[in-house]
Amino acid sequence: MLEAATNPHLKSMTIAASDAIPWPIIVHASSINPLFVTVGDVLTAVHDALHTLITEYEYQLVLLPNMVVGNRYWNGMKRVSLLGGRHWWAGLSRSQEGPEIWNLHLQR
Repeated sequence: MLEAATNPHLKSMTIAASDAIPWPIIVHASSINPLFVTVGDVLTAVHDALHTLITEYEYQLVLLPNMVVGNRYWNGMKRVSLLGGRHWWAGLSRSQEGPEIWNLHLQR
């Protein structure tokens, strides 16, 4: 968990918005190791981002079937609920957008 998450080492990285997640996740090196982002930093950031309560705007971005925005069904839901069953970690890959941008891969 304390090993570097990337090579070369980065002090911060962005997990880009994608079909898996409609919002970016920013990961910073923690105070445990301020020199670079660790595997633990990435896992903690993804966990925290997915367990954040969604906003109405985020809900409308993903608009789940059988759920009506008008009745505020989204209120109290966590972002992890928007993954549609794709909740198994399948890894990260470097984006073509730059060395600090990464893509999250999830699977059913």
